[in-house]
Amino acid sequence: MAKIPITIEKIKRLYKSFRSDDNSENEVTEYLISITEKGQIWDKTIRCNIKELTKLRDEISELIESTTTAEKLNIKNDKANILDRHYADDELCQNCTYKLTNHCLTCIFDLQSPLERKLFLALNKQYVRFETQYPLNWRGEKISIEGKSYNNPKNNFKEVLTVADFYIEKRDIKLCVYTDGHTYHERTEEQAQRDKRIDRKLQELGFKVLRYTGKDLNESADKIVDEIKKWI
Repeated sequence: MAKIPITIEKIKRLYKSFRSDDNSENEVTEYLISITEKGQIWDKTIRCNIKELTKLRDEISELIESTTTAEKLNIKNDKANILDRHYADDELCQNCTYKLTNHCLTCIFDLQSPLERKLFLALNKQYVRFETQYPLNWRGEKISIEGKSYNNPKNNFKEVLTVADFYIEKRDIKLCVYTDGHTYHERTEEQAQRDKRIDRKLQELGFKVLRYTGKDLNESADKIVDEIKKWI
């Protein structure tokens, strides 16, 4: 993270008033702004009073307030407008630690559901390293899904075994984590059988698989993260 090479310190200066009949000293408070310029031997210093320092603070605050979401994240306005709508109305965005960071781009644009976003935030909160929307082929290799469709014989989606919601690899552990919007009892027979086939194949290829329902996540996302951390 870049650090701005500026420091500000409060200093006291004594002076004698020539208008006073006695020989007493007065004290005045000033502020010393030091700027460390790369390649220079000496720092540049500026001495100012509280009024001048307050003016500088207000100008900086005004500049920051006028900076748009697009400018803060270096993204296009259409994406920034979507983020601003989420910041205003989305419950998960309220008081989020990662607001106006690049985590927002993953959370809003890459993840497929509020459940994934909830687990994404919980994993980040406990500093778990992971990848999102991780596609694997039938040999257990990471594969690109860009442009794939079931109608394209040269780039067919059938080559994809699964897209894990979250993928974590640490030492000899390869972990695929999934979130489901329905409970185990709500899944259709076809959905249940499909998930079982994927899980079985992943296990044959050396992966560990964890699946969580919306109920699991809504009741205790932190407990799920603790369980994931035990695996890795």
